[in-house]
Amino acid sequence: MGNRTSLALCFAGVAAVVSGNAAAADGCADGTFSSVPSPDGNATSVLFDDFSATAGGGPGLSRATSTCQLTVPVTRADGFSVFGVDYRGFVTAEDGQTAQIVTLQDGRQVLTYQVGGPLQDDVATGGKVGISGSDTLGLTIVVETTAPIDPNTPDATLLLDTVDITRLGFTTLSSVTNSMDQLARQRQAIAAELMGTAQGLLGEGERFDAGSSISLFGTSSAAAGFKGRWEAGSGISLLGGAAIVNPDEDAVSVDTLALLAGAVRYTTPQATWRGFGEVGAWGSPNVRANLSRSYLDTSTVVSAGGTATGSLVSAYGRIGAVFAPDPANEIVLSARFTKAWLDLDGYDEPATDRNLFAAKVRGGTSSENIASAEVAWSHQTEGRLDYTLSGAVGRIFADDKAVGASVDWVGDVSGQARDQSFASAGGRIGVRLDDVWHMDTSVGATFRQYDDPEWNVGAQLKARF
Repeated sequence: MGNRTSLALCFAGVAAVVSGNAAAADGCADGTFSSVPSPDGNATSVLFDDFSATAGGGPGLSRATSTCQLTVPVTRADGFSVFGVDYRGFVTAEDGQTAQIVTLQDGRQVLTYQVGGPLQDDVATGGKVGISGSDTLGLTIVVETTAPIDPNTPDATLLLDTVDITRLGFTTLSSVTNSMDQLARQRQAIAAELMGTAQGLLGEGERFDAGSSISLFGTSSAAAGFKGRWEAGSGISLLGGAAIVNPDEDAVSVDTLALLAGAVRYTTPQATWRGFGEVGAWGSPNVRANLSRSYLDTSTVVSAGGTATGSLVSAYGRIGAVFAPDPANEIVLSARFTKAWLDLDGYDEPATDRNLFAAKVRGGTSSENIASAEVAWSHQTEGRLDYTLSGAVGRIFADDKAVGASVDWVGDVSGQARDQSFASAGGRIGVRLDDVWHMDTSVGATFRQYDDPEWNVGAQLKARF
């Protein structure tokens, strides 16, 4: 047996709800309730005179229900709102008796409170509900008691005194999507940041005809390791190295990782003009990135993030020409194409009162294509010095595959990185200590669209053989 009633509530508030009249019957009939808005208009308390359900020996009912329907007009229907719904009342139940409050939204059960006897206590329960793209918040509240029919046992009774509805948060799809774009751009920045160090492991910035050598090096970009080159004969050169790197990219925080690189190069026989081709790969097996995003909740900027782990693999091809008009000078012109794949697992942001719209970021592999044109001029002085000046321009083409996440109260949202142009310039000075040992110092700068310039200073001790 049950009764169904209707209640239309209107509340006042900037970006929330507005107050007005109410009309209903039975469970929350006209004249059996009153509404009290908060001074700032962001909350309203509905006070009931008799919103209850009683079952047991007295009324001869084994089950009793009372229903109240609330329809809350919302002035900001252009986004996603979260409301807190809190219930206050009293419950009494004996052994074998139960009482519950069920809240439905669009026919779906969204909140449940259930107790069993023996119990006599105040009711203080509630939870959160959300709406998107709607001008009303519709809730159906059902109070219910269940008890065996027994005239010798007190009734089971559940009484609601108040229902408090409070706006907790509001955001828009554009704000949440922009926060996903931030994650996509941070993933893109990881490969872009490591590319310079990787190319340094493969001889970038050094004289093309440098001969076989092995080096220890360190740079101000928090990289240290070794690299080498072996002239295998017949125009074949093998290049490679390894480094421990602590990337300092402003856009994303990446923990210290191991970076590995290797390549093979073929150069045509000695002449004033020579051609060459090079293929190689570089990457890291232990990428650990601390990703973060920010979005607007009402007028407050909320920051949230998490840690993702995975690996980075890049493959590249390079072709070019070497112009050596005399033994002291050489000019190298080349074009490079790099394909980078970053595989990271997912993570869940902690859902808090501050981070209402928490994201469950999905893992997966993203990729990017990087094309560049490069030039380098090296000069060997008649003394112990040699130097190289180099530069490059290029563009990073973002992956069409989006970063995806499920966002609380919003749903599935995806974000994408953007294409990015870049340029770099650098210089190196080498000092020949003796026939074997050489000391190099270098300085370079990288300028990427949308990012701050990156400066790098380095030194290496090289042994030629």
